[in-house]
Amino acid sequence: MLVEVHDGAELDRALRLKTPLVGINNRNLRTFEVTLDTTLGLLPRVPPDRLLVTESGILAPADVRRMREAQVHAFLVGEAFMRAPDPGLALAALFG
Repeated sequence: MLVEVHDGAELDRALRLKTPLVGINNRNLRTFEVTLDTTLGLLPRVPPDRLLVTESGILAPADVRRMREAQVHAFLVGEAFMRAPDPGLALAALFG
């Protein structure tokens, strides 16, 4: 099971659940602003025995590289593929 969080308080609650997957949503649901700094800011608080999924805001290969360098384990990407004329090509370009 994946538990999604948006901030530090939610992360604290999620970590008490002992779920193996923690998703950090980079979209502020009040303003709809997206910043990868949300994942980067919360990442140090995620224990090494959890798999970290970054959610939203992955739009370019540089975003993927930045998250991989930070040791993020997985990516939830939707909007970038939904807006692409060829989602398969967009997938290859993003993660290739």
